[in-house]
Amino acid sequence: MLVRNYYHRAELNREWSDVWSAQCDDECPYCGARHMPPYRSKDAEECDDE
Repeated sequence: MLVRNYYHRAELNREWSDVWSAQCDDECPYCGARHMPPYRSKDAEECDDE
């Protein structure tokens, strides 16, 4: 099962999502900040293409 995780970088007011095999932290693609936890996760198969 794949999970689509949704992330928010408040300092930059930017959001992104990424598909992983689990709910896990990600690196901000805008500034490189590490260990960003997802604020929401969904089954990737239930999500529309994003």
